[in-house]
Amino acid sequence: MNTKYMSGYGLQTWAYHLSMSYPFDLDYLSPDDQRYNIYVATLIPKLNIDEESVQFFENYIRFDVIVGTGEHTSRETLDISIFWDDMPEFDHRKFEFEYEKTRKAMVFTGWEKGPVELNLLHVYLTESKYYLDTEIVYIGQAFRKNGERLPAEELMSDPMLQKVEADLLREYPEKDLALLLLEFKSQLLEEIDSEDEDLVQLQELTKNPPLELNNQILDATEAALINYFKPEYNSKFNNNFSNAKDCGLHYRSLTVQVHPDIMGLKLFSKEKTYLSNERIISPLLHSIN
Repeated sequence: MNTKYMSGYGLQTWAYHLSMSYPFDLDYLSPDDQRYNIYVATLIPKLNIDEESVQFFENYIRFDVIVGTGEHTSRETLDISIFWDDMPEFDHRKFEFEYEKTRKAMVFTGWEKGPVELNLLHVYLTESKYYLDTEIVYIGQAFRKNGERLPAEELMSDPMLQKVEADLLREYPEKDLALLLLEFKSQLLEEIDSEDEDLVQLQELTKNPPLELNNQILDATEAALINYFKPEYNSKFNNNFSNAKDCGLHYRSLTVQVHPDIMGLKLFSKEKTYLSNERIISPLLHSIN
């Protein structure tokens, strides 16, 4: 097999869309939503609502979120409006509130069109002014061999995820397990020698078109993330990953970016803390003939 090397070209993948959910709440994903292709099992502080703090005002609801447990507990007051600008006005003082602690679900009743249910984690990530400590413990694939995203029920029944969940909740009762779902896009980059960061970024974004994402690129992206963070459970259950190749085109390097600041996450593992917009650069990729 003839191998064609593109000297001066590398592959970039970046997290185009991020979402975080508790494992038991994954069914909020639409079966037709095929975006997410890599999932990250993380430990986050426990979140709860001080139910005595809930106050209703005309245009918003105020409550305190308790973050963490024991000596590491903090408290933050949030104001939220149930309705968006394009929805009809409703006096929030007419709502009645119930908090389902096991599901961390905020249920508001009293609206003529039915109850409104909000997930506490989603609300906190949207409204909090603080970054949420998010420890990465396992990185896995959320797609089938043909590249389609796993339905929520299949992801929840993943034996690996179930084992990680059982072990972590036993060893870290003060934490909750949350899944960070990532949708990656890919692009071929021309590697240029320049100290002008703006020029480099401009060329990366405009010169080369996006590539069609395939399993080999996702394998390489997953491997780069694992190599960078070295999550605890990936070292216990290490897999062999394919090198990135696409129809005979082989890349000199792979660069991955996650952008956790979009969601207000502070990503780290026992080995590494990820800085906002940091580039994860994988070692040279070799071809398989």
